[in-house]
Amino acid sequence: MKTPKSAPPKSAAKKAASRKAAPAKAPAKKAAPKKAPARKKAAPVDPQRARVERIRAALDARKGEHVVVLRVADVSSVADYLVLCTGLNNPHLRALADEVARQLRLETPPVAAHRRAGGAESGWIVLDYLDVVVHLFTPQMRGYYALEQLWKDAPVVS
Repeated sequence: MKTPKSAPPKSAAKKAASRKAAPAKAPAKKAAPKKAPARKKAAPVDPQRARVERIRAALDARKGEHVVVLRVADVSSVADYLVLCTGLNNPHLRALADEVARQLRLETPPVAAHRRAGGAESGWIVLDYLDVVVHLFTPQMRGYYALEQLWKDAPVVS
């Protein structure tokens, strides 16, 4: 009887070839680069408006009451903005005026009032920054002069 011959061992290369080749994977798609979110175009910064906001913040910090900002540029050539504020008493008026002056001196470059008129004893202080004029009143003087009525055609700035 013949003995079956054993098959010669397959080499590693032949073994690999005899196996079914695994299907090739498709190359991974590269993620599209993320676009930066669209930026809104910043509105041009109005230097007078920035100054008005700084004045308003200073008056709020010293507890100024009934702060009203009027844009009078379209109505008159006197100034671009009028800021009206009520102080409770003479020392409060003085503190409001000093705080506005101090905050504007901290700007770069520092800004000083072109003219300062009135006094706490009179119940009305005016700080003139040329484009922005700040009026600080006691409640009685504000009611008496009624600048909001005088400039009623000027829009109120929020």
